[in-house]
Amino acid sequence: MAIGVKKYVANPMNCLDGGVVMLSIVEILMAALGGGGGAGNLQAFRTVRVFRTFRVLRVTRVLRALKSMAMVIGVIQRSLMDFILITILMFVFIFIYTLLGRQIYQGKYDFGADEELPRANYETFMVAFITVF
Repeated sequence: MAIGVKKYVANPMNCLDGGVVMLSIVEILMAALGGGGGAGNLQAFRTVRVFRTFRVLRVTRVLRALKSMAMVIGVIQRSLMDFILITILMFVFIFIYTLLGRQIYQGKYDFGADEELPRANYETFMVAFITVF
C-alpha cells in the first residue's frame, strides 16, 4: 500500500512474495476449516513451502549490498573450510574417547534390577557418544 499497486506489481519478486503469502493464507484457512476432503486437498499447497525458501534467500541479496555485511560474509566464506576441518577433528576425538570409555566402563557397574540405568552411560555406542559429546 505504501508504494502503490503499479510499483508493487512491477517488481517480479513482489509478485512472488504476494502469491506465496496468499497461498499460505489459503492453506491455513483450509486446514483450520477442515478442507473438505482431508489432507489430500492440502497436498497441492505443500509445494508452496518451496517458494517460502526463495523468500528467505531473497534477504541474502539485501545483505550483500551492505559493505560491512559483505565483509562479514566474505570472512565466513573464507573460514568455512577451516571450520569444517576443525569439526571433523573434534568428532574424531569424540569417537576415540567414546571407544576408550566403552572399553573402560562398559559392563563394569551393576545397577541392580530395581535401579534404572543412568542416562549417561557407556553400555551402547550411541549413548556413549552422546555422553562424551
